Amino acid sequence: MKRLRNWISAAAFMTLAAVQVFGAEETEINIRGRIKDQKSKEPLIGATVQIVGSNIATVTDIDGNFQLSGIEDGIYDIEIKYVGYKTAVKRQVKIEDNKITTLDFEMVTDDQILSDVVVVAKANRESENVTLLEQKRSVVAVQAVGAQELSRKGVSDAQGAVTKISGISQQDGVKNVFVRGLGDRYNITTLNRFPIPSEDPEYKNIALDFFTTDIIQSVEVNKAFYSNTLADVAGANINITSKELTGEGKLNVSLSGGLNTQTVSSDFLKMDGVNAFGFAGKTQPGENFDGYSFSNSLDPSRQNLQINQSYAISGGKKFRINGNPLSFYLVASHNRNYTHYDEEVRNTTTTGTLSQDMNGNISQVETNQLAMANLEYSHDNRHRIAYNFMMVHAAKESVGEYLGMDNDYQSSDTYEGFMRRQQANDNLLFVNQLNSKWELNKKFDLNAGLSYNTIKGSEPDRRINNLSKTDKGYVPMRGTGVQQRYFSELNEKDLNIRMSLVYKIADRFEQNSNVQIGYMGRIIDDGFEAAEYDMSAVSQSVFDISDVRFDDYYNQTNYLANNFLLDYNLDEYSVKKNIHSAYAEATYQLTSGFIANIGLKYDDVYMKVDYNVNRGGSKGEQKIDKSYFLPSLNLRYNINDSHTLRLAASKTYTLPQSKEISPYRYISVSFKSQGNPDLKPSDNYNIDLKWDWYLSPSELFSITGFYKYIKRPISRIEVASAGGFLSYQNIADHATAAGIEAELKKDLFARQLPDNGLSKLSLGVNGAYTYTRAKVPQATDPTGSQLEGAAPWIVNADLSYLFRKGTKSLSTALVFNYFSDRIYTIGTQGYQDIVENGIPTLDFIASTQLGKYFSISVKARNLLNSTHQLTRKGNADNKEVVLSKYKRGMDFSIGLSCNF
Repeated sequence: MKRLRNWISAAAFMTLAAVQVFGAEETEINIRGRIKDQKSKEPLIGATVQIVGSNIATVTDIDGNFQLSGIEDGIYDIEIKYVGYKTAVKRQVKIEDNKITTLDFEMVTDDQILSDVVVVAKANRESENVTLLEQKRSVVAVQAVGAQELSRKGVSDAQGAVTKISGISQQDGVKNVFVRGLGDRYNITTLNRFPIPSEDPEYKNIALDFFTTDIIQSVEVNKAFYSNTLADVAGANINITSKELTGEGKLNVSLSGGLNTQTVSSDFLKMDGVNAFGFAGKTQPGENFDGYSFSNSLDPSRQNLQINQSYAISGGKKFRINGNPLSFYLVASHNRNYTHYDEEVRNTTTTGTLSQDMNGNISQVETNQLAMANLEYSHDNRHRIAYNFMMVHAAKESVGEYLGMDNDYQSSDTYEGFMRRQQANDNLLFVNQLNSKWELNKKFDLNAGLSYNTIKGSEPDRRINNLSKTDKGYVPMRGTGVQQRYFSELNEKDLNIRMSLVYKIADRFEQNSNVQIGYMGRIIDDGFEAAEYDMSAVSQSVFDISDVRFDDYYNQTNYLANNFLLDYNLDEYSVKKNIHSAYAEATYQLTSGFIANIGLKYDDVYMKVDYNVNRGGSKGEQKIDKSYFLPSLNLRYNINDSHTLRLAASKTYTLPQSKEISPYRYISVSFKSQGNPDLKPSDNYNIDLKWDWYLSPSELFSITGFYKYIKRPISRIEVASAGGFLSYQNIADHATAAGIEAELKKDLFARQLPDNGLSKLSLGVNGAYTYTRAKVPQATDPTGSQLEGAAPWIVNADLSYLFRKGTKSLSTALVFNYFSDRIYTIGTQGYQDIVENGIPTLDFIASTQLGKYFSISVKARNLLNSTHQLTRKGNADNKEVVLSKYKRGMDFSIGLSCNF
């Protein structure tokens, strides 16, 4: 209750502060107007508008609008700059007291990019045109999605954003994405170029759905690597740029509600001990317990009418200190979503005979709160310092009940039973980042920054209970781990330091040439512990299967009567990981069309894991102490103004995760895994060739070919063990991944209308074919297999329509995604591969601007409601058996947004 009061008080304070700051009386406006692209008529976000010879300046907002205030009477020249466009100057503009001058501009693109407005580009990444322009200018091949495109496609978080990019997909039941067939361990996630720790000990990367579109300015995917990036990567560096203020000030308040077709009318199960904000009760008896004293119930409650909901407030304001801009931007949001589905669950022997055949229903609730603040100060357009703070609380709770046959239920010839699994994940992340850029003189720039992150990932009071069917009825199943309560917590501290000195070299072209030397350091200190309470059944109490109540059996009275036994075990490990990197790279423009970047990086890696796990049976430490020399090469050749070729080659590496080199047994809801102290890092060799055809400032066609050679690839794999544990191994001498990606962004038609109006229909399509191969000696087919999660075919498409006239607009989009069949688990010990069958998805998004202040959005997701399915063939008849099958239902929502 105290925590709830604190949240309400904080929300009330932020709302009051926002009203006081953003609702304050505005300075008298002297000039206002709108900046657009001359050809497409699209508004240009973040264009710089400045009074020549003064520090009075602003940038355009999301609709291309701007306003200037505090100008004394007189005659002035007004200058407009925008990255990739010719500078526009309106001369002899007369300013008179009590009069507002209106100036509208249409800007023309220019291939000669002005170096003195590079700083502005960071604030522009919300615009689709700007993200495409940055892709065109970059020496390194990069793909990006801005906030404008995310809104148009109805994307709700960073995970949804990256899956719209070619060659990227998500495997169902896995938190993070696969890039070019490479999963979590081969990718890295950064926020504003600083790495972010994972909230889950099972994963290297933080879950991308942590980052909602409330805080995203843009999401970049770098599939080619260079010296000024982290080297523990082979698939992609996914960088999220947080939002900053554009314009002089704004305030936005939004709310939305919705429902899932399978959830709204379901008999929804809600686990005990998790409040409305997603915070879970973490109290446990501890090692020296003297009774059965758990605070949370084993029996979930039931509720109806689950309505998804979202609330957000954001805004900022710009001030001037001696003519230099100081801006701040704040975001706060709360989201809650419900999911319910029925699932078929099966397992087989190697021949294909069923060993499990159960039907279940799953109820899930996802809740998150987010607070973000950005403070930025610029001095004389030469120096910039920015502080970013972010707090994310992300929680997920799940209750599943299953009934049917399983060979583990050995109390009768039918092998029938009942299983209930309840799990809560309660994660809290704090991010502090300080970044600066200093123009020491015309030749030297100094970039310096640091970040300090803390994360607490909790899995409090996971509850697993099983009943076996006997002649008497359903009774508690006996055995280790089948009646269990489990508490785990990961605490991590993550310090990152970056410094670089850039020496600018004069050339005869775009002035991109420079030499850079730098240092990157990452110092990680984390601790993990997991407490397991095994409730071994003794008596044969009979349960009513139509209304299963475990609290009637597992309680203090029955514990004292010895009807069940309670056993305690604590596993723990700590990790210290230090990575120190020194690098040097040079970028030089040799001709008007040819530019090269070459670099060399030295990484010193030290990783130490101390562990005491598996009921005290394994205690010790493991170390990795290794140095790497990592070369990189990136070439860009502009064939002409519209066509560009890029070539990239690099060497990187992949480290094992902390828990993977500790023999700790991790018990998940769906699998059990154990670390392997003999794991070795992987070496990765990467090469890319990319051709881009820029049809217009908003249109693109590109083709990319890639090849990767991975020595000693690491993967989770099933090994021979009595407990059926998965483990981690260097599964082969090497693995290869190769493929081709294609992307098209095209305006099918665009027509200018009166009153600054526009009618436009746009098509976006991207697709990828990926071939992966590894010869896995432990696999049933040792001749070779695809890598886990690598979908050979991926297709994404969207068809968007925009109508705008005056202050009113309507935009709609159909968004389609498809991935083909892919390996879910490599088959071993005589089993065939488990295959995740490919599915299509289709979403519809519409939004309308009702005037200057209000807009309404409507979203319909998963309209095809495709069946998610895992299959495996048996060796006896080669027939396919469905191991898992369910549908998630369609989601509908409507939202209202107010902009001031």
